[in-house]
Amino acid sequence: MSYEKERDEVIDWLKHPNELGKAPFKIEFAKEFTDPEGIHCLIFKFKTGALSPWLLAIHSDSGIFSEEEKYDEKRDIEQAQALIDYLKQYWKNVALNAEESKKRAENAKAFCGFVLKAEQKFEPELFLKNYEEDWGEKLSNCDTNPEDADGGTAACIYSNEQGLNLVFGYMDFRVPNGEAEENAQFNFFWKEAVETTRTHKAHEVVTVMGIGEIRDKAMFFAKALVSLCRMDNNIGVYMNGVVFEPKMVVAMTDIIKENKLPLLVLVWCGIGREEKGVSCWSDGMKCFGFDELEMVNVQGRQPSEIHSMMLYIIDYCINQNVSFHDGEEVGLSAGLKAKIVKSKGFNVDMDGETLKISF
Repeated sequence: MSYEKERDEVIDWLKHPNELGKAPFKIEFAKEFTDPEGIHCLIFKFKTGALSPWLLAIHSDSGIFSEEEKYDEKRDIEQAQALIDYLKQYWKNVALNAEESKKRAENAKAFCGFVLKAEQKFEPELFLKNYEEDWGEKLSNCDTNPEDADGGTAACIYSNEQGLNLVFGYMDFRVPNGEAEENAQFNFFWKEAVETTRTHKAHEVVTVMGIGEIRDKAMFFAKALVSLCRMDNNIGVYMNGVVFEPKMVVAMTDIIKENKLPLLVLVWCGIGREEKGVSCWSDGMKCFGFDELEMVNVQGRQPSEIHSMMLYIIDYCINQNVSFHDGEEVGLSAGLKAKIVKSKGFNVDMDGETLKISF
Protein backbone atom coordinates (compact mmCIF):
# COMPACT_ATOMS: atom_id res chain seq x y z
CA MET A 1 0.00 0.00 0.00
CA SER A 2 1.17 3.55 -0.74
CA TYR A 3 -0.83 5.27 2.01
CA GLU A 4 -1.31 8.43 -0.08
CA LYS A 5 -3.84 9.96 2.34
CA GLU A 6 -1.52 9.52 5.31
CA ARG A 7 1.44 10.78 3.25
CA ASP A 8 -0.50 13.97 2.41
CA GLU A 9 -1.32 14.47 6.09
CA VAL A 10 2.38 14.19 6.97
CA ILE A 11 3.16 16.75 4.26
CA ASP A 12 0.56 19.15 5.71
CA TRP A 13 2.07 18.66 9.18
CA LEU A 14 5.59 19.39 7.89
CA LYS A 15 4.36 22.55 6.15
CA HIS A 16 3.34 24.12 9.47
CA PRO A 17 5.50 27.18 10.37
CA ASN A 18 6.52 25.56 13.67
CA GLU A 19 7.83 22.46 11.87
CA LEU A 20 9.68 22.26 8.53
CA GLY A 21 7.74 25.27 7.30
CA LYS A 22 7.35 23.96 3.76
CA ALA A 23 6.43 20.86 1.80
CA PRO A 24 9.26 18.30 1.64
CA PHE A 25 11.21 18.08 -1.61
CA LYS A 26 10.43 14.36 -1.71
CA ILE A 27 8.60 11.91 0.55
CA GLU A 28 8.18 8.13 0.44
CA PHE A 29 6.46 5.47 2.53
CA ALA A 30 9.08 3.21 4.13
CA LYS A 31 7.37 0.60 6.31
CA GLU A 32 4.74 0.00 8.98
CA PHE A 33 4.67 -1.74 12.34
CA THR A 34 2.62 -2.07 15.52
CA ASP A 35 4.29 -1.37 18.85
CA PRO A 36 3.92 -3.55 22.00
CA GLU A 37 1.00 -1.42 23.23
CA GLY A 38 -0.91 -1.83 19.96
CA ILE A 39 -0.10 1.57 18.43
CA HIS A 40 -0.04 1.20 14.63
CA CYS A 41 2.64 3.32 12.94
CA LEU A 42 3.55 4.24 9.37
CA ILE A 43 7.15 5.30 8.78
CA PHE A 44 7.86 7.86 6.05
CA LYS A 45 11.18 9.21 4.87
CA PHE A 46 11.50 12.66 3.32
CA LYS A 47 14.04 15.08 1.89
CA THR A 48 14.15 18.85 2.39
CA GLY A 49 16.12 19.35 -0.82
CA ALA A 50 17.66 17.45 -3.73
CA LEU A 51 20.99 16.94 -1.94
CA SER A 52 19.68 16.56 1.60
CA PRO A 53 19.70 13.20 3.42
CA TRP A 54 16.54 11.20 4.02
CA LEU A 55 14.81 12.24 7.26
CA LEU A 56 12.24 10.32 9.29
CA ALA A 57 8.59 11.11 10.05
CA ILE A 58 5.76 8.98 11.43
CA HIS A 59 2.00 8.79 11.05
CA SER A 60 0.62 6.80 13.97
CA ASP A 61 -2.43 6.20 16.13
CA SER A 62 -0.81 8.62 18.59
CA GLY A 63 -0.31 11.34 15.98
CA ILE A 64 2.04 12.68 13.32
CA PHE A 65 5.54 13.68 14.34
CA SER A 66 9.10 14.24 13.19
CA GLU A 67 12.26 15.56 14.78
CA GLU A 68 13.90 15.75 11.34
CA GLU A 69 16.27 12.99 12.41
CA LYS A 70 18.33 11.30 9.71
CA TYR A 71 16.56 8.17 8.48
CA ASP A 72 18.39 4.92 9.27
CA GLU A 73 16.91 1.88 7.51
CA LYS A 74 18.57 -0.52 9.96
CA ARG A 75 17.01 1.09 13.03
CA ASP A 76 14.02 3.00 11.65
CA ILE A 77 11.55 1.10 13.85
CA GLU A 78 13.61 2.01 16.90
CA GLN A 79 13.63 5.64 15.75
CA ALA A 80 9.88 5.59 15.17
CA GLN A 81 9.21 3.97 18.55
CA ALA A 82 11.04 6.84 20.26
CA LEU A 83 8.71 9.31 18.52
CA ILE A 84 5.65 7.26 19.50
CA ASP A 85 6.82 7.24 23.12
CA TYR A 86 7.22 11.02 22.96
CA LEU A 87 3.65 11.40 21.62
CA LYS A 88 2.26 9.09 24.29
CA GLN A 89 3.86 11.20 26.99
CA TYR A 90 2.61 14.37 25.29
CA TRP A 91 -1.01 13.22 25.41
CA LYS A 92 -0.63 12.11 29.01
CA ASN A 93 0.67 15.57 29.82
CA VAL A 94 -2.29 17.17 28.02
CA ALA A 95 -4.69 15.20 30.22
CA LEU A 96 -2.65 16.00 33.30
CA ASN A 97 -2.47 19.67 32.36
CA ALA A 98 -6.26 19.93 32.22
CA GLU A 99 -6.37 18.92 35.88
CA GLU A 100 -3.41 21.12 36.77
CA SER A 101 -4.93 24.23 35.20
CA LYS A 102 -7.60 24.21 37.92
CA LYS A 103 -4.93 23.95 40.60
CA ARG A 104 -2.92 26.73 38.98
CA ALA A 105 -5.93 29.04 39.17
CA GLU A 106 -6.28 28.25 42.88
CA ASN A 107 -2.58 28.63 43.71
CA ALA A 108 -1.71 31.66 41.57
CA LYS A 109 -0.18 34.54 43.50
CA ALA A 110 -1.72 38.01 43.22
CA PHE A 111 -0.37 40.42 40.61
CA CYS A 112 1.30 43.11 42.69
CA GLY A 113 3.76 45.94 42.09
CA PHE A 114 5.28 48.95 43.87
CA VAL A 115 4.95 52.17 41.88
CA LEU A 116 7.84 54.50 42.81
CA LYS A 117 7.08 58.22 43.06
CA ALA A 118 9.35 61.22 42.56
CA GLU A 119 7.28 63.36 44.93
CA GLN A 120 4.94 62.61 47.82
CA LYS A 121 1.76 62.90 45.80
CA PHE A 122 -1.18 60.51 45.51
CA GLU A 123 -3.11 61.16 42.29
CA PRO A 124 -6.03 58.73 41.91
CA GLU A 125 -8.07 61.15 39.79
CA LEU A 126 -5.26 61.44 37.22
CA PHE A 127 -4.98 57.64 37.11
CA LEU A 128 -8.72 57.27 36.43
CA LYS A 129 -8.50 59.89 33.67
CA ASN A 130 -5.54 58.11 32.06
CA TYR A 131 -7.18 54.70 32.34
CA GLU A 132 -10.35 55.82 30.59
CA GLU A 133 -8.34 57.58 27.85
CA ASP A 134 -6.03 54.59 27.36
CA TRP A 135 -8.57 51.78 27.33
CA GLY A 136 -11.99 53.35 26.78
CA GLU A 137 -13.20 51.80 30.02
CA LYS A 138 -14.54 53.36 33.20
CA LEU A 139 -13.67 51.97 36.61
CA SER A 140 -16.15 51.99 39.49
CA ASN A 141 -15.03 53.54 42.76
CA CYS A 142 -15.64 50.91 45.46
CA ASP A 143 -13.88 52.46 48.42
CA THR A 144 -11.52 55.39 48.80
CA ASN A 145 -9.92 57.66 51.35
CA PRO A 146 -7.49 59.76 49.26
CA GLU A 147 -7.91 62.62 51.72
CA ASP A 148 -5.80 60.58 54.17
CA ALA A 149 -2.80 61.07 51.88
CA ASP A 150 -2.00 64.22 53.85
CA GLY A 151 -1.54 61.95 56.85
CA GLY A 152 1.00 59.80 55.05
CA THR A 153 -1.12 56.95 53.75
CA ALA A 154 -4.17 56.49 51.57
CA ALA A 155 -6.08 53.72 49.86
CA CYS A 156 -8.41 53.30 46.89
CA ILE A 157 -10.27 50.35 45.43
CA TYR A 158 -11.62 50.36 41.88
CA SER A 159 -13.49 47.62 40.05
CA ASN A 160 -13.90 46.85 36.37
CA GLU A 161 -16.86 45.38 34.47
CA GLN A 162 -15.61 41.85 35.16
CA GLY A 163 -15.86 42.41 38.90
CA LEU A 164 -12.11 42.43 39.52
CA ASN A 165 -10.75 44.91 42.05
CA LEU A 166 -7.71 47.14 41.67
CA VAL A 167 -6.36 48.05 45.09
CA PHE A 168 -4.04 51.04 45.69
CA GLY A 169 -2.16 51.58 48.93
CA TYR A 170 -0.23 54.86 49.02
CA MET A 171 2.64 55.50 51.48
CA ASP A 172 4.56 58.77 51.68
CA PHE A 173 7.93 57.11 52.27
CA ARG A 174 10.47 55.12 50.29
CA VAL A 175 10.36 51.36 49.88
CA PRO A 176 12.08 50.27 53.12
CA ASN A 177 15.61 48.93 53.53
CA GLY A 178 16.87 50.04 50.11
CA GLU A 179 15.11 47.03 48.61
CA ALA A 180 14.03 48.78 45.41
CA GLU A 181 17.51 50.21 44.75
CA GLU A 182 19.12 46.82 45.34
CA ASN A 183 16.87 45.14 42.79
CA ALA A 184 17.02 47.97 40.26
CA GLN A 185 20.57 46.91 39.37
CA PHE A 186 19.24 43.75 37.71
CA ASN A 187 17.39 45.63 34.94
CA PHE A 188 19.95 45.38 32.15
CA PHE A 189 17.54 47.19 29.80
CA TRP A 190 17.74 50.43 31.84
CA LYS A 191 21.16 51.94 32.57
CA GLU A 192 19.79 54.62 34.90
CA ALA A 193 17.64 52.19 36.91
CA VAL A 194 19.57 52.43 40.19
CA GLU A 195 20.20 56.17 39.93
CA THR A 196 16.55 56.90 39.19
CA THR A 197 15.23 54.53 41.84
CA ARG A 198 17.35 56.22 44.51
CA THR A 199 15.38 59.45 43.98
CA HIS A 200 11.94 58.07 44.86
CA LYS A 201 10.29 59.70 47.89
CA ALA A 202 7.07 57.69 48.13
CA HIS A 203 5.42 54.62 46.68
CA GLU A 204 2.08 52.93 46.21
CA VAL A 205 1.30 49.23 46.23
CA VAL A 206 -0.95 48.16 43.35
CA THR A 207 -2.71 44.78 43.46
CA VAL A 208 -5.46 43.03 41.52
CA MET A 209 -7.88 41.02 43.63
CA GLY A 210 -11.14 39.18 43.10
CA ILE A 211 -12.49 35.98 41.59
CA GLY A 212 -11.79 35.54 37.89
CA GLU A 213 -9.58 34.04 35.22
CA ILE A 214 -5.83 34.52 35.66
CA ARG A 215 -5.55 36.01 32.19
CA ASP A 216 -8.23 38.62 32.96
CA LYS A 217 -6.39 39.60 36.14
CA ALA A 218 -3.10 39.87 34.25
CA MET A 219 -4.64 42.10 31.57
CA PHE A 220 -6.31 44.35 34.16
CA PHE A 221 -3.04 44.69 36.07
CA ALA A 222 -1.09 45.43 32.87
CA LYS A 223 -3.58 48.10 31.79
CA ALA A 224 -3.35 49.75 35.19
CA LEU A 225 0.45 49.77 35.06
CA VAL A 226 0.47 51.42 31.63
CA SER A 227 -1.88 54.18 32.81
CA LEU A 228 0.15 54.69 35.99
CA CYS A 229 3.41 54.86 34.05
CA ARG A 230 2.05 57.70 31.90
CA MET A 231 1.98 59.86 35.03
CA ASP A 232 5.07 62.09 35.33
CA ASN A 233 5.36 61.54 39.09
CA ASN A 234 5.72 57.77 38.70
CA ILE A 235 9.37 56.98 37.94
CA GLY A 236 9.55 53.19 38.17
CA VAL A 237 7.69 49.97 38.97
CA TYR A 238 9.32 47.56 41.41
CA MET A 239 8.06 43.98 41.03
CA ASN A 240 9.30 40.48 40.21
CA GLY A 241 12.76 41.20 41.59
CA VAL A 242 13.53 44.20 39.36
CA VAL A 243 12.56 47.83 38.74
CA PHE A 244 10.93 48.49 35.36
CA GLU A 245 11.36 51.73 33.45
CA PRO A 246 7.99 53.47 32.89
CA LYS A 247 8.52 53.89 29.15
CA MET A 248 9.09 50.14 28.78
CA VAL A 249 5.72 49.53 30.44
CA VAL A 250 3.99 52.15 28.29
CA ALA A 251 5.52 50.53 25.18
CA MET A 252 3.27 47.51 25.88
CA THR A 253 0.13 49.55 25.04
CA ASP A 254 -0.32 48.26 21.49
CA ILE A 255 0.29 44.65 22.56
CA ILE A 256 -2.46 44.95 25.18
CA LYS A 257 -4.83 46.56 22.67
CA GLU A 258 -4.32 43.49 20.48
CA ASN A 259 -5.58 41.47 23.47
CA LYS A 260 -2.17 39.88 24.00
CA LEU A 261 -0.43 39.49 27.32
CA PRO A 262 2.56 41.88 27.69
CA LEU A 263 4.76 39.18 29.17
CA LEU A 264 7.92 41.30 29.01
CA VAL A 265 6.61 43.31 31.97
CA LEU A 266 4.45 40.67 33.67
CA VAL A 267 7.28 38.12 33.98
CA TRP A 268 10.89 39.23 34.38
CA CYS A 269 13.46 37.15 32.50
CA GLY A 270 16.75 37.64 34.31
CA ILE A 271 20.19 36.59 33.14
CA GLY A 272 23.66 36.64 34.68
CA ARG A 273 27.12 35.13 34.42
CA GLU A 274 28.23 32.48 36.89
CA GLU A 275 31.67 30.94 37.46
CA LYS A 276 30.83 28.00 35.22
CA GLY A 277 28.55 29.57 32.64
CA VAL A 278 25.44 31.70 32.22
CA SER A 279 22.23 31.42 34.24
CA CYS A 280 18.77 32.61 33.27
CA TRP A 281 15.53 32.66 35.27
CA SER A 282 11.91 33.76 35.31
CA ASP A 283 10.30 35.84 38.06
CA GLY A 284 6.54 36.22 37.88
CA MET A 285 5.40 32.79 36.69
CA LYS A 286 3.82 32.17 40.10
CA CYS A 287 1.25 34.88 39.36
CA PHE A 288 0.06 32.59 36.57
CA GLY A 289 0.13 29.55 38.86
CA PHE A 290 3.37 28.06 37.48
CA ASP A 291 6.67 27.21 39.13
CA GLU A 292 9.47 29.62 38.28
CA LEU A 293 11.91 28.42 35.59
CA GLU A 294 15.71 28.42 35.65
CA MET A 295 18.64 27.53 33.43
CA VAL A 296 21.74 27.23 35.60
CA ASN A 297 25.40 27.41 34.47
CA VAL A 298 24.64 26.95 30.78
CA GLN A 299 27.80 26.54 28.70
CA GLY A 300 28.43 26.67 24.97
CA ARG A 301 25.61 29.12 24.18
CA GLN A 302 25.56 32.89 23.86
CA PRO A 303 23.71 34.82 26.62
CA SER A 304 21.37 36.31 24.01
CA GLU A 305 20.46 32.81 22.80
CA ILE A 306 19.80 31.60 26.34
CA HIS A 307 17.68 34.68 27.12
CA SER A 308 15.64 34.28 23.92
CA MET A 309 15.11 30.61 24.65
CA MET A 310 13.80 31.37 28.14
CA LEU A 311 11.47 34.06 26.79
CA TYR A 312 10.12 31.51 24.30
CA ILE A 313 9.51 28.95 27.08
CA ILE A 314 7.78 31.53 29.29
CA ASP A 315 5.52 32.53 26.42
CA TYR A 316 4.81 28.89 25.54
CA CYS A 317 3.88 27.88 29.10
CA ILE A 318 1.60 30.85 29.75
CA ASN A 319 -0.11 31.27 26.38
CA GLN A 320 -0.51 27.52 25.79
CA ASN A 321 -1.32 26.91 29.48
CA VAL A 322 1.22 24.09 29.65
CA SER A 323 3.17 22.97 32.74
CA PHE A 324 6.52 21.23 32.82
CA HIS A 325 7.04 18.42 35.33
CA ASP A 326 9.93 17.09 37.36
CA GLY A 327 11.76 14.33 35.52
CA GLU A 328 10.23 14.79 32.08
CA GLU A 329 11.98 15.49 28.78
CA VAL A 330 10.49 18.25 26.64
CA GLY A 331 10.96 18.81 22.92
CA LEU A 332 11.48 22.55 22.43
CA SER A 333 12.20 22.39 18.69
CA ALA A 334 13.45 19.97 16.07
CA GLY A 335 16.41 18.12 17.54
CA LEU A 336 16.40 20.13 20.80
CA LYS A 337 15.19 18.39 23.95
CA ALA A 338 15.27 19.78 27.47
CA LYS A 339 15.39 17.83 30.71
CA ILE A 340 13.30 19.16 33.59
CA VAL A 341 14.34 18.79 37.23
CA LYS A 342 12.59 20.38 40.21
CA SER A 343 14.97 21.45 42.97
CA LYS A 344 15.85 24.28 45.35
CA GLY A 345 15.81 27.71 43.72
CA PHE A 346 19.21 29.02 42.58
CA ASN A 347 18.60 32.63 41.48
CA VAL A 348 14.89 32.90 42.27
CA ASP A 349 12.65 31.35 44.95
CA MET A 350 15.71 30.44 46.98
CA ASP A 351 13.45 29.37 49.86
CA GLY A 352 11.38 27.16 47.58
CA GLU A 353 11.79 25.05 44.46
CA THR A 354 12.03 25.92 40.78
CA LEU A 355 12.05 23.91 37.58
CA LYS A 356 15.59 23.62 36.15
CA ILE A 357 15.88 23.32 32.37
CA SER A 358 18.99 21.70 30.94
CA PHE A 359 20.00 20.48 27.48
